[in-house]
Amino acid sequence: MIPSLFPFYDSEKKALLDGSEVLLTKFCRDAFTTKAECAMHYASLLSKSSGYYQCPFGFTSRSFEFALDKFISTGVIAFPRFDTQEERKRAKDYPENKVTRKSIDSCITYLNQLEKMRADVIEDASKVLPQAFHELRKLNGAVLQHAEREANTSGQSANLTTIISAAELMRNNFDILEALSNIEGIKSLPNDSTINVFDLFYKMKRVYQERTSQKRMLVLLSGENRPLIQGSQKSFPIVPAVLLENAIKYGKEGSHIRVEISGSNGVARLIVENETTEKIDTEKCFERGTRFSSDKEGGGFGLFLAREVVKCHKGKIRCQLDNGKVQMIVELPLHKAIAHST
Repeated sequence: MIPSLFPFYDSEKKALLDGSEVLLTKFCRDAFTTKAECAMHYASLLSKSSGYYQCPFGFTSRSFEFALDKFISTGVIAFPRFDTQEERKRAKDYPENKVTRKSIDSCITYLNQLEKMRADVIEDASKVLPQAFHELRKLNGAVLQHAEREANTSGQSANLTTIISAAELMRNNFDILEALSNIEGIKSLPNDSTINVFDLFYKMKRVYQERTSQKRMLVLLSGENRPLIQGSQKSFPIVPAVLLENAIKYGKEGSHIRVEISGSNGVARLIVENETTEKIDTEKCFERGTRFSSDKEGGGFGLFLAREVVKCHKGKIRCQLDNGKVQMIVELPLHKAIAHST
């Protein structure tokens, strides 16, 4: 984000930051680190509609949306005033932090105009895909279509199963390649679809069945319910594809991959666990180009891309390693949880 002219609260860092023109007051710095009311104030604004609010100590806060995230411009005394005793005290002590609400709104309007220009440029660029890449995707689609038609007509033989699985896997890989070539375009995709996370993983499990059988591995999918999230149908499927791909790639031959999916208390949680003999760095694994084995295929971009997609869905992803078992844990805002069908 372009720095605000005024002090602001960064929800990702959970910190108060200086503005580029108006600095944060010492009062705010001290209060934020010593008084619980500050943290509670900013946490509550993240769930409220955009607008003007007064902090517990008399400063003005203005919450607003920017680039699909919530920000809070704060630490100023804005006119028109709330006209409280605390505000009058802050205005007297910090005259340099007096602004007009019109100035704050103008700054926000300017930022949103810049963001729209950036989004328009990204959208135009995303339409210009290399023709060769486009033709390869079409060819793979034709292979998949003909294989499925043949399977429906004459039965699904082992060879047809392998072809269908390989074509579906290639389709996933094309999505990943396209995302890597246009990260900014992926970030700008709207989260305007309802995604059933459990059903999506079930589909991915079928796609990777051939790969798992080659390593004598078994994917065990479980969950207390089926969580739904708001997301992008174009970008989010990259997450289960990458997590299963990595679990197979770095998993121990003959072992089980356990996928647990659930939704409760406003959080959709998915855990992919596998046994491994590789030395996994739980922090560096999400960095671009990180690989942990020279004899494994890939460029080390999968987990980096999964992290970016999860962030675009306002979620978090982390890695845990314990006694030879590695867990990839993803937490996302829960839209709704539905019971398993009987």
